[in-house]
Amino acid sequence: GNLHQAAAAHYQLALFFSKVWTCQRDETKTREKLAAAFTHYSATHSFFNEVVKGNELTLCLVCLDLSNLYSSVQGEEGNAKALFCCLDTIKAFAAGADEGEPEIPRSEDWYRQMDTVATGVEDNVFKLLRSLVKLFDDGLTRIPYKDIYRVSLTSKMLVPKTNSSGRQLVRERMSAVHSILQSTEEALSKLGLK
Repeated sequence: GNLHQAAAAHYQLALFFSKVWTCQRDETKTREKLAAAFTHYSATHSFFNEVVKGNELTLCLVCLDLSNLYSSVQGEEGNAKALFCCLDTIKAFAAGADEGEPEIPRSEDWYRQMDTVATGVEDNVFKLLRSLVKLFDDGLTRIPYKDIYRVSLTSKMLVPKTNSSGRQLVRERMSAVHSILQSTEEALSKLGLK
């Protein structure tokens, strides 16, 4: 209803501000536009993170967009927040992991888009982890990014190869991404970070 429309409006504004913040000549204007982008993305994220069923694709896109915005802010905190955004997609990929759940009828287009988004989320998680290892796993930070990366990579390698195709292949892919996200989240939780 109205909350969904409000979230969609916030998303449109977030996309606008995330495009224009880099075009400002004045540092104050740049900060204002960047802050507006974060504000609108956060409002959108809050809604879709709570109303996942039927909005899995939108949640993933919002999380990827917000992750990209965070990763554009230099430093460990920006990269870590970008990683946490990717991990927030775990609920969207749970649909592929939940065997006993009644399935919502989905179109072929939805499966194709979720397969594409699954690849994007997985790639982004590993890109961010590699970046955090390269930049900040130097003994000066309290977070052992190399260990977290290792856990995530092990989870990826444990995914069995399949001969499936079509919808079943996408479900298995979603389940695999869910497993990687879950392992990464558990590794962060053990450190008290997620």
